[in-house]
Amino acid sequence: MKFTFHVSPNLRQRQSTKQIMFELLLGLAAVYVFALIYYFTEYGSTYAMQAVLLLVTALVVALATESVFAIVLKKNVKQYLSSSFGWITAIILTLMCKIDITPYALGVATFFSIFFGKLLFGGFGNNIFNPAAFGRAVIFNAFMAATTNVVTSATPLTVLGTTYDWMPGSEAAITSMMDTIGGLTALFTGWYPGAIGETSALLILLVGAVLAYRQVIDWRVPTIYLGAIFVLTAAVALLCGIGSYQGIPGFIWYPCVHLFSGGVVFGAVFMLTDPVTSPTSAQGRVLFALGAAIITVLIRLKANLPEGCLYSILIMNMLTPLIESAMDGKQLVVRSRARKAFIGLAAVGMAFVLLAASVVEPVMEDSASAATAADQNEVLQTANVMVQDSIGGDEL
Repeated sequence: MKFTFHVSPNLRQRQSTKQIMFELLLGLAAVYVFALIYYFTEYGSTYAMQAVLLLVTALVVALATESVFAIVLKKNVKQYLSSSFGWITAIILTLMCKIDITPYALGVATFFSIFFGKLLFGGFGNNIFNPAAFGRAVIFNAFMAATTNVVTSATPLTVLGTTYDWMPGSEAAITSMMDTIGGLTALFTGWYPGAIGETSALLILLVGAVLAYRQVIDWRVPTIYLGAIFVLTAAVALLCGIGSYQGIPGFIWYPCVHLFSGGVVFGAVFMLTDPVTSPTSAQGRVLFALGAAIITVLIRLKANLPEGCLYSILIMNMLTPLIESAMDGKQLVVRSRARKAFIGLAAVGMAFVLLAASVVEPVMEDSASAATAADQNEVLQTANVMVQDSIGGDEL
């Protein structure tokens, strides 16, 4: 019998890195075009041009930063740019930002994401943190007030995180919250203002399915991440007694709200699947995705932040070397170890999430409605006093 074998390392991927990045670029382009259509249709050409200006700014800063770095290292600029893929980072970072951010803030964040998030670690393939997530964290912490006069209404994420603390506790609060954010259909299709490329869960999932079929991304990562968030938040809904909405049980619509709002689906498809900052083994990527899901839910329920996806990615990036070392060894031993680690992590994560949810104070009334009612009462009291003064003290 004749055996054919190849000495390692073996090439297991049919596509080249450039082809993978090109297909990823097409997926990001589809998301960006949807955003342009939405802002042009709903708000006009000024908003669409703002989105174009932001993308151009990020691309120029990213390419300029990498070009200067290549010149300093005395490398061929064209070859360096073609293998560094800085434009992918620039596009992802732009899609993670809201339409009202200033080009200056995005430009600074792009520089930080490229230079400090990638180049100082040795360039593409050597960075620890996801560069786009690193740049978004810079914006979140340093440029939250850097907004333009291109302003939209409150995003669903802001309403869910700040007004209702992710925990509507009454039928009135549930109805008011869902009416404010437009319902599940609006959340799923993405026809609402938010981060430029993070709103349409439907489109991103379709793009993700194509990329997974093309083996550009590992299907396990978004599946485990989104599935774990659904299960964890369904358990929260059952524990806290979250009621139904239009006949849909709380343990179904409440997890859907978590999945379709913020950057969860976008992060699952375009960021957690980054092959550089995530584990290389399939077992490691499953643990990576599960850990990110647990952290996302914990941040949303207890941290003073409306979104948890961004920081869950950065935290799990730091834990990638630990996961890699734990999943190193003989395949049969690694599989058994990974199975036990997954079960243990899932159990601990569920316990922490339920503990966090048990101490969250449900919002029983829409705070905006309450504030309006208070203002109305104050107006009535003022009018009452004025009438009393005018008619000699008789009550109204």
